[in-house]
Amino acid sequence: MKKSVLSEELKKYGHVFSVKRSGALYTAVFLGMLLLGRIFSLGVVSQGILCVAGLVFLPFFMLNAAKNEHHQKRFSDLNIYMEQFLYSFLKTGKVLSSLEDVRQLFDSGEMRNTIDAAREHILHTYDESSVEEEGLLMIEKAYPNDMLAILHRFALQTEALGGEYSDSVQLLLEARRMWADRIYELQQEKRKKRRDIFLSIMVSLGLCLMIYLLSEKMGLDMSSIPLASGVTVGVLILDLFIFYKADAILSFGYVESVHRDGEHFAKEYERIRDEVPIYPWQKMNHRIMKKYVTKEIEKEFPGWLMQLSLLLQTENVQVSLYKSYDNAPEVLKPALKELVEALKEAPECMEPYIGFLRDYPLPEIHSAMKMLYSISEGSGGDAGVQIADIIRRNQRLMDRAERMKGEDAVAGMYGLFLAPQITAGVKLCVDMLLLMGVYLQGSF
Repeated sequence: MKKSVLSEELKKYGHVFSVKRSGALYTAVFLGMLLLGRIFSLGVVSQGILCVAGLVFLPFFMLNAAKNEHHQKRFSDLNIYMEQFLYSFLKTGKVLSSLEDVRQLFDSGEMRNTIDAAREHILHTYDESSVEEEGLLMIEKAYPNDMLAILHRFALQTEALGGEYSDSVQLLLEARRMWADRIYELQQEKRKKRRDIFLSIMVSLGLCLMIYLLSEKMGLDMSSIPLASGVTVGVLILDLFIFYKADAILSFGYVESVHRDGEHFAKEYERIRDEVPIYPWQKMNHRIMKKYVTKEIEKEFPGWLMQLSLLLQTENVQVSLYKSYDNAPEVLKPALKELVEALKEAPECMEPYIGFLRDYPLPEIHSAMKMLYSISEGSGGDAGVQIADIIRRNQRLMDRAERMKGEDAVAGMYGLFLAPQITAGVKLCVDMLLLMGVYLQGSF
């Protein structure tokens, strides 16, 4: 059953079984384990155990390799898709035309099949009003990525609202480039971590081998001691497991964003606003949830601001804010509703703008709201330029935050970097005690 599950996993990640290639891999691993056993002067039984362990681990390493190749292909396809979609949309302003252009870049594979399915849905669905949105959602389900979702929402809203959108497209292209650069750096960091852990294992095994060389110079045979051979086999298998574990942890994807329930964050926003924490655990939970809601607002605000910039081309600030509510991210709707209601009562007052998300440490958003107030009063400069500047600064802040997340994703590998040195330390202690015992026994 386990073999069947593993085979299905390999197929899922695009691994094509080849008798010749598999035979060569198993032969290479078998010979490598034999060579490793000879280097440590292991007996036949110990070498047999080591060879079996190597052959057992091989399919799992193959699965990790298939995962890495699959994730890199998905990232490459999505990167190409988003870039070309934006350039095509800049030229045509139409979602379907942009999909047609992007489709030509993919001859076959998952991305081509997904685009074809979305295109067919848009072209041949007649009984629904939001066919383009549903078609794009099909692509988002196959490639669940925040950047892709923002891009699609912008395209749909722009096609519906019209207006000058070239500056906003340029901002999205810049955001895509930041995203791609982050992934490239993360890929390099993953390769470095793998290399560091592999070198750590090699160095630890080299230290272990020194005891055997020392015993040979002393005319003593460590390989004849069953305990020494057993510990050696155990350490070698542990090192294999450590490298597999590191490889498995580093075989994560680049496309998938963490799913976030917008309605849940909206409810949490309202609860944080209305709740008065009394007990220490309530205060702690309050702080934690406020932190999560703050991050969600930071992620969603630039997309909403782009939508608002399109509305501002034909409407005043108050009407634009009101019209933006229906398509606004769920987490922003409670605060946006409060803002719109406050503006109905005091349309010329600055207080509603200043009060927007006042309780959250979001200086860029507060700056944006002050800018909107100055535009509403006619005292600001070019609204499009000011909004673009706010969005660009916000994107840079988000880029730094996402880079820190990427660093956190690989930061936990330090324990696995140290693990081979710990196993080598245990083996050295055992071997030194055994060597001393054999030496003293020979002296008497």
